[in-house]
Amino acid sequence: MEAAKLLPLQRAEVDTVLQSGLFAKAPRLREFFEYICERHFAGESEQIKEYSIATEALGRASDFDPKQDAIVRVEAHRLRRRLEEYYRGAGATHQLHISIPNGQYRPQFTLREITEVPAPDPTAANLESIPRSRPSSPLLPRANWIWLSLLAIACGGVLSVILLTGAHTRAASRQPTAEVWEGSSTEPAESAEFRMLAGYHGPPLLDRQGHTWAPDAFYKGGVSTLIPPERLTNAQTDVQFIKAQRSGQFQYDIPLRQTTYEVHLYLVETEYGRGNPKGVDSPRAFQLLVNGELRFRLLDPLTAAGAPNRLYERVLKDVRPQADGRLHLNFLPFTGPAFLNAIAIVPSPPGRIHPIRIVAQTSPVTDSDGRLWAADEYFIGGNAVCRKSVVGNSQDALYQGERFGNFSYRIPVAQGKYRLTLHFAETWFGTPASPQPALNSRIFNVFANGVALLRDYQIVKDAGESNRGVQKVFENLEPNAQGLLVIEFASVENYAEVNAIEVVETG
Repeated sequence: MEAAKLLPLQRAEVDTVLQSGLFAKAPRLREFFEYICERHFAGESEQIKEYSIATEALGRASDFDPKQDAIVRVEAHRLRRRLEEYYRGAGATHQLHISIPNGQYRPQFTLREITEVPAPDPTAANLESIPRSRPSSPLLPRANWIWLSLLAIACGGVLSVILLTGAHTRAASRQPTAEVWEGSSTEPAESAEFRMLAGYHGPPLLDRQGHTWAPDAFYKGGVSTLIPPERLTNAQTDVQFIKAQRSGQFQYDIPLRQTTYEVHLYLVETEYGRGNPKGVDSPRAFQLLVNGELRFRLLDPLTAAGAPNRLYERVLKDVRPQADGRLHLNFLPFTGPAFLNAIAIVPSPPGRIHPIRIVAQTSPVTDSDGRLWAADEYFIGGNAVCRKSVVGNSQDALYQGERFGNFSYRIPVAQGKYRLTLHFAETWFGTPASPQPALNSRIFNVFANGVALLRDYQIVKDAGESNRGVQKVFENLEPNAQGLLVIEFASVENYAEVNAIEVVETG
C-alpha cells in the first residue's frame, strides 16, 4: 500500500494503542511511545536518537550522558516487550502492528497481509451464470485465472476502503467531544471568593496557603485533561495543587455577586517547550475575551513564564459580572489551543488589587497588626532557611525565615503603580551562630524589572547591627508587559537574602 494511504492507518493504530490502557500505569512509557511516533509522522525518524528521547521525552537535562544513564535503553526494552504482548493479545487481529526493532528506537509499522483467500463457491448465486470451462480448451483456464485475479483485486479494493473507513470512523469516534457543565447551580457562589481548578473533577483541594479550590464548573466547550505530576517538576511549591487543564476553545459563565473583582488566571505550560510532548520551539498563544471585550490578544504562558512547566499567573482588576449576574470568559485559540489550569476571583476595591504580602517561610504568618502574610511563593532559585533569632525593633514574626542565594521573585500584578517594601534582617553574620564579623560579610544588589533598586547593599550597615529589622521602600513601580514585577537579588559578597516582601498598589 502507498505510504500516503498507510499514514491514516498508522495514526489510527497509534490512537488505538494509546486508548487501549497499555500505558495506564506507565506514564513514562507513554511519553516515549508518543514522542517516537510523532517524530515519525513529522518525517523526522532520523532524529529519533537516544539523546533526543532522553532530553525531549523523558525529562533528562541537556547534559544527559548515555554512558552514565541507561534510562532510554531500559525504557525501550520495556516498550518493546509491552508492544509484543499487546499484539499477541488484544491487538492480534489488527491490520497494522507497531514494533520497536532491536538496536534502534524508530517505530516500525508492519501491514499484515491476507495470505489465504477463500476459494469461490461455485454454487453461489452470483457465480451461477459463469460459463463452465472445458478441459479441452487451453484458453478457458487462462480466462478463469484472469477473472479470478480481477475479482481478487476488486475484493482487495473494497476491503481497503472498508478498513480505511473503519479506521477513520474509529479515529473520529476517539476525538474528544466538547464538554458542557451539567451542574444545576445558577446562583452566585456562597463564599465571597471563587477558586476553581480547570479540568479537574475530583473533590475540593486545599493548598498550603489555606485556600480551598473547587472542581471544574460553569464551562462550555474544550476538553479536560489530567497533567502527569512529573511535568510539574519545574513549578514552584505554590502550584502543586494544580492537577489538570481545560484546553481547546471554551468559555466560562461564572455566577457572581454584583461587585468589583480581581481575576487571577493560573497557567502552567505542560504541552509545549523543551521536554514536553509538543516540542521545543512551538510556543502557543491564545486570546481571552472578558464579557465580550478582548483583554488579551496574544497570551503566551510559555514565553511569559520563561520556562515550560512553570507557573504563570495573570491578574485583571476592575472586573464585574454582566447584567445577567455572570462573568463571561471566552478562551480562543490563536497559534495553538487555549488552556487554563485554575482561576481565582476575589472581591477587591475599584481600581486596585489586594496587597501582596509574602514571608520567606513555609507557612502563612499573621503579624501583630492582624495582617496575613502568605507563605513563600513566586520565587525562582535561592534556598530557604528558618532562623529563631529574636529581631528587635520590628515585627519579629516576619524575620523567622529567609530566602538566600541568587534568586528572583516574579510577582503577578494588574497594570498600575505599586509600592514595594523589602524587609531585611542580618540574622547570621555577627550573631552567636557565626563568628564572622557582620560588616562587609554580606553585600548584594537588588533590581526591579531590570532597574537597580539597591547596589552594594549591606543590611547590617543600614540597620546598625545584626538581628535588627530594616525596611527599604520603593515607590511607583510598574509591571512589565507580562504583568509581572520581577525582583532580582544578585550576590556580590556571600549571598543575597530577604525576609519578607510587600507590594501595595498606590494608584
